[in-house]
Amino acid sequence: MNPLDSAVLPTSMDANAVQAQLGKLRVEQERLFAQLHAGEQHFRRLARSVWRVQEDERRRLARELHDGIGQNLTALRHRLESLAAAANFPPNLGPGLGTAIELCSTALEETRSLSRLLRPQILDDLGLEPALQWLLRSVAESSAVSIEVEIQIQGIAIDGELATLVFRLVQEGLNNMSKHAAAHNAVVRLTRRGPNLQLLIVDDGNGCDATAALQRASSGQSTGLASMRERVLLFGGQFQFRSNVGEGTQLRVTLPLEYSES
Repeated sequence: MNPLDSAVLPTSMDANAVQAQLGKLRVEQERLFAQLHAGEQHFRRLARSVWRVQEDERRRLARELHDGIGQNLTALRHRLESLAAAANFPPNLGPGLGTAIELCSTALEETRSLSRLLRPQILDDLGLEPALQWLLRSVAESSAVSIEVEIQIQGIAIDGELATLVFRLVQEGLNNMSKHAAAHNAVVRLTRRGPNLQLLIVDDGNGCDATAALQRASSGQSTGLASMRERVLLFGGQFQFRSNVGEGTQLRVTLPLEYSES
């Protein structure tokens, strides 16, 4: 007897049932994907809201330091200088008063530096390009690194959050370079390419194992690099970090000028 004679062939009803079940599975899969996408967008909105609150708090603290403590220290120094210049001021108190004036000046400068570190007022008052020029001059002066700068964003509409993100990326990138790279030369380039901003930071420092650095960032061991990458992704951008030991470091970021969270 031929075994095929006893085989049960699927009927058209069975085939229709299979097709119906496959259709249900496709609908369920699409629903789950839609839920996943909606969840990701919701997370991004929340994360950007948290970041916005952090920047607002930085701005508030920076202004309080500058307009509050900074103004009081300035007034105190002027008062001490007036006392030192008074005709009836006892000469034997001069050295002590001079020390007090120096301490007051040091505290004032440290307060101003902390205010600028938290949120440079120039970023809010004059915009991204002047703020970056100020930052790059400050880093070059403090670290003795020769920095080549190319910024081509004139006439481009950049909203406040995107400008803040770019500033923070450059700030963190240069901070890492100053602390770890032992670089002599660096290049910072910010230009427009079609609908995107492109940021490039390159140095000739010690370099590192890029794969290991990114792995440490993913595991939370390198908060600076992880924070930079996460913020770029929140704005729909692309983040590339390339480095080899002894061959310097390259950070390349692409950010859309207009980003929709939908």
